[in-house]
Amino acid sequence: MKNLLLALFILPLFCFAQGAPTDTINLNEGNFHTSWSHKAKYPVKVCWHLTPDMLNCPHPLKRCNCFQADPLLAGETKLTGDYSKSGYDQGHNFDAADDDCAPQQLNLHCWYFTNMTPQLPSLNRITWKDLEDQCRAWVKAGDELFIECGSYGQLKTIGPDKVWVPAFCWKVVKHKNGVIDSYLMPNTPDVNKHPFAYYHTDITVIRQKTGIDAI
Repeated sequence: MKNLLLALFILPLFCFAQGAPTDTINLNEGNFHTSWSHKAKYPVKVCWHLTPDMLNCPHPLKRCNCFQADPLLAGETKLTGDYSKSGYDQGHNFDAADDDCAPQQLNLHCWYFTNMTPQLPSLNRITWKDLEDQCRAWVKAGDELFIECGSYGQLKTIGPDKVWVPAFCWKVVKHKNGVIDSYLMPNTPDVNKHPFAYYHTDITVIRQKTGIDAI
C-alpha cells in the first residue's frame, strides 16, 4: 500500500495554466523526483516522501554547499554564473536537511540545479526555511509526509542563461492522517513580514493558479 501511495504521488505533471511552464522533463533523483522546465530553468514541481528514517541517523552529513550541474542535463544546468551576484539564492526545493542521512553520493543530487529555484533571501532563508523546519518537526514527532513544492510565473530573468525568477513558490504537505496543508508564498523582499502560516491556503488555489494537479 505504501508503494502504491508513492507511485500515485509521483504521477506525471499536467501544467497548463497561469505561468507554470509546460516544457518539462521528469527526473528521478533517488530520494526525490523533479519536473524541470527547459525554458524557465527551475523545477515546476518536486516531490518526495519524508519519513523519520530520513532524519534520524547517528552521523548526519554536514552541509556541503556543493551546487552543481545535473549530469542528466549537464548541457543546460551549469547555472552557477547565473546566480552569482544576482541577489537571488539558489533555493532548494527538496531541502538538503531532509537528505542528511542519505549516502554522500546520493546527497549530491539535492545540490543539482534541477532542484534549485531563484529565491530572495527573505524567502529562502526565513519564511520558506521556517516551513521546512516545521515539516521536519512534524516528522520527528511521529508524522510522515508526502511533500510537493514548486514555482510558477516570471518576475524577470537572471544571468546569461536567462533563468526565470518565479513570482510565487508553493508547497503542499500531506500528513499520514490524510490532512493536507498548502502554502503559497510570493517571491518578494517583504515576504518575511509574516510567518509561514500566514500563507496557508486551500490546495485548489494552487491547482488553479499553477495548472498543476498537486497531490
